[in-house]
Amino acid sequence: MIPLIETGGSWRDIGYDVGKAVREQLHVAAASTRAEPGGVDLAEVLRNIGPYLRITEEVAPDIIAELRGMAEGSGVLFETLFILNAGAELMQLMGRFECTVVGITAAGTRDGHVLLAHNEDATAGWGELTYVIKAIPDDAPAFVAFTYAGLLLHQGVNEAGLGSVGNALYARDARPGIPKLLLYRRAIAQRTIEAAIRVVTDERRAFGNNHLFATADGDLYDIEVSGSRWALRPGGNGFLAHANHFTLPSMTELDGDEDLLNSRLRQNRVETLVEQAWGTLDVCSLRQIMADHANYPRSVCKHHAPVSDLDYGTIGSVVIDVTERALWACSGNPCRGEWREVRL
Repeated sequence: MIPLIETGGSWRDIGYDVGKAVREQLHVAAASTRAEPGGVDLAEVLRNIGPYLRITEEVAPDIIAELRGMAEGSGVLFETLFILNAGAELMQLMGRFECTVVGITAAGTRDGHVLLAHNEDATAGWGELTYVIKAIPDDAPAFVAFTYAGLLLHQGVNEAGLGSVGNALYARDARPGIPKLLLYRRAIAQRTIEAAIRVVTDERRAFGNNHLFATADGDLYDIEVSGSRWALRPGGNGFLAHANHFTLPSMTELDGDEDLLNSRLRQNRVETLVEQAWGTLDVCSLRQIMADHANYPRSVCKHHAPVSDLDYGTIGSVVIDVTERALWACSGNPCRGEWREVRL
């Protein structure tokens, strides 16, 4: 079962507790930054990320405090943890993230609850580094979130009724700034959806990402972000699904050179399944949707399989009942993983 870390206190305290609890996993993650083909010259990487680090220190000292606490608790260098969290800006370090998300408003669920779900797709091996954090911060709402490998990629829900998931986009306009994964952590510390949107669209951001936010009040918004632009789409009384391509008219020209056909197929598949089950959806049926195998092995639930040319797959999954402030998460593929339930 996916590990659970319970913590609280200051940002540094939370980082320290996480670092101590997953010390072994963080050392494995740190080693992976040097095990990619061709290896990694740490000095060269540090020169490249200098502007990212300086801007983050200026804008988000809370994030820096959490990473320094994690470094102290785990014995992994702070600089290495920062590099891991800036992996999207330094593509050669961590490969691709190919994830799928969906948000459902009360109109589509059996019990009138608001739901979110996320499949995390990454390079093989990261599934063993996943964990769930349940935290009671000193100066922010308590939260429960899924993440892995020391990343501040916190996807979950907080006690204020704000749910947050997201997935990678590959825009053409990356620039020095706050690495996008760190903005997930700041988002889940917010008490309102407006505050969360302002955090992930901070003008000092580095790179693009897609964020899907929902509230227990019933609001649902998808925000597509690049280095220089952003746009949002409301869910109304419906649902929103997203994969790894830009969908909003003002953003589509920013897609990079990647082959995005599979992204479009995954998004369309989730939309079809949600429409088929509309009005009857619940946590169990949403878990089944995230475990769907149409177009296997390049399915919503992606598999590292001999018949696949993929070097990545689904390493974890999370389903969130925003109304109940509850989360279900598993390591590995959702079709066969053991789900853990955590409530605030």
